[in-house]
Amino acid sequence: MEQPELRYARNPEYIFRSIVGEAVLVPIHDQVADMECIYTLNAVGSFVWQRLEVPATEADLRLAILQEFEADPATVAADLDRFLQGMVEVGAIRRG
Repeated sequence: MEQPELRYARNPEYIFRSIVGEAVLVPIHDQVADMECIYTLNAVGSFVWQRLEVPATEADLRLAILQEFEADPATVAADLDRFLQGMVEVGAIRRG
């Protein structure tokens, strides 16, 4: 469930790269890439990651997605919530 006051931000210990047309997140530990834990992002996931250059609420991100992509608002809300929760769980995104 969305909590409007919460802001999401990138974890600086993850880097975003486009490799052969695929967008990936790679965790960095002690300045070394952990190639065992690469996360592939689709177009919307990449868009959200780029938007999180500046911390944002879930509502801010949802609105930005709806302005950028043609999609059903209920689907966007559910998918964004699932994406944010997953990225928080792996540590790529911080919530606060």
